Amino acid sequence: MSNAPAYSLRRRLVWLLTSAVAAIWLLSAWVVYQRAHHEADTLLDAQLTQVADTLLAIVAGGEVEHFVNELHEDSRPEPVPIAFEVWHRKHGQMQRLVTSSKHGGFESAGVPGFSEHPYQGARWRFYAVQDAEADYQVVVGQAHASREHLAREIGLSLLIPAALALPLMALAVWWGVGRSLRPVDALARQVGTLDAQALAPLDASPALPNEIAPLRAALNALIRRVTEAFENERRFTADAAHELRTPLAALKIQAQVAQRAQTTDSRQHALAQVIAGVDRMTHLVGQLLTLARVDPASQGSTPPPLDPAGIVATVCAELQPQAGRHAQSLVVEAAEGCSIAVTAAWLQIALRNLVDNALRYAGEGARIEVRLAHSGPACTLTVADNGPGVAPDLRAQLSARFVRGEVESEGCGLGLSIVARIATLSHATLELGDGLPRADGGHGLAATLRFSPATQATTSAH
Repeated sequence: MSNAPAYSLRRRLVWLLTSAVAAIWLLSAWVVYQRAHHEADTLLDAQLTQVADTLLAIVAGGEVEHFVNELHEDSRPEPVPIAFEVWHRKHGQMQRLVTSSKHGGFESAGVPGFSEHPYQGARWRFYAVQDAEADYQVVVGQAHASREHLAREIGLSLLIPAALALPLMALAVWWGVGRSLRPVDALARQVGTLDAQALAPLDASPALPNEIAPLRAALNALIRRVTEAFENERRFTADAAHELRTPLAALKIQAQVAQRAQTTDSRQHALAQVIAGVDRMTHLVGQLLTLARVDPASQGSTPPPLDPAGIVATVCAELQPQAGRHAQSLVVEAAEGCSIAVTAAWLQIALRNLVDNALRYAGEGARIEVRLAHSGPACTLTVADNGPGVAPDLRAQLSARFVRGEVESEGCGLGLSIVARIATLSHATLELGDGLPRADGGHGLAATLRFSPATQATTSAH
């Protein structure tokens, strides 16, 4: 599987933004040039109109000769020279009366208004106007090349400063992108300094943009999950090493005893002890694996509400044969209609451990009651027995790992630890109190799981 090629986000942003700015600049330059050309044409057309109207007023006033003399004396060059001629109707025919200097005359009198047609090998724009009696007609014209040259000069005079500003805009984009990406660089440096053996959340004090702050929050959440997973793994390894060492040593001793036994009865007794030890180890390994599955469970999602009555009945029915082997009575009272937010598999594990603990520690002929009841809007699941019980000052320790009660048993001390973990993940509480009364006036042990209503558990999960 090939890795995707790496690329620079800063370089890509600079190129994209600079290209966008350049494209917008080019479009703006084209629009400016077109507007400058249009404005130049409008201005020059207005100039043609003004010159034509002025000439018409002069010749109509009878000052033609004076105007011609003044025209020859004032021969200053203009940016866009204007050629003109004046026509006069005489004997019913239009005759050329006056022509501008250096001008050979137009081919014919122009049509009133603006027009364009070739003249002296180039394209010209003309404007013609005549008086009310149509005795005089003035025609003025300009070469298109001169008009284009002027429009080009106006457009360039506007575009050159903008063109010089384009590199400055690119530099500003580069600086702005670099400054905006500084928080990303700082976050990357924080992540780079993390110690894989001692992960710690990233420093949340530096202010980050809204687009980057969720990344830091997600990284911190990931770091917490990874740290918890590492801690669970180390704890599981330590628990397994601690608990498996003694049973393995006992199995080895019993196997050696069976190997050296001289009589059949001694050998059978040693082998029976080996089988019993294997059973204890099987139970221990099963509990360890159950605890390992529960430990890294995610608390981010909330399961759908369920009525636990059916699960209570099913689990207790599965454990009835175990109670029968020790002449114990297992009584179940499961009220329907409860609604709790807990994973069905977790509820089965928790209830099985509670009932299994009661069966193991209550003793021969004990009574165990499993009761599912409403407690206001909440729901309680209680497993009580009339066994030896546990002193009140020791009950708080029972939910710790590998802690057993005062009664010797083949248990491994993980049952209540598993139940406590499931209760935490299910937004429930585990309470240990007095159980069923005994004949000697004492009480057994009762373990109660108090579940919040499904709606309340969902709200607290969020």
